[in-house]
Amino acid sequence: MKAYIEIETDNAEDLYRALKVEERNAISHAKVYLSGKKLIISIEAEDISDLRAAVNSWLRLVKMCEEISGVIM
Repeated sequence: MKAYIEIETDNAEDLYRALKVEERNAISHAKVYLSGKKLIISIEAEDISDLRAAVNSWLRLVKMCEEISGVIM
């Protein structure tokens, strides 16, 4: 099963740098890409419950990075 998350933001490059290192630690297979102002996260998992958990985890990481960025900027 696969899922793609695309987030268009002016902070895409900052998010990319913050999240790229998390690829190695992911339980599911995940890749983080940057395309202009878009952050793209590609996630693969063996079943739907693992995919759901992975999507939720990545979205929480993105939210946390955005919140931190708002505090330090």
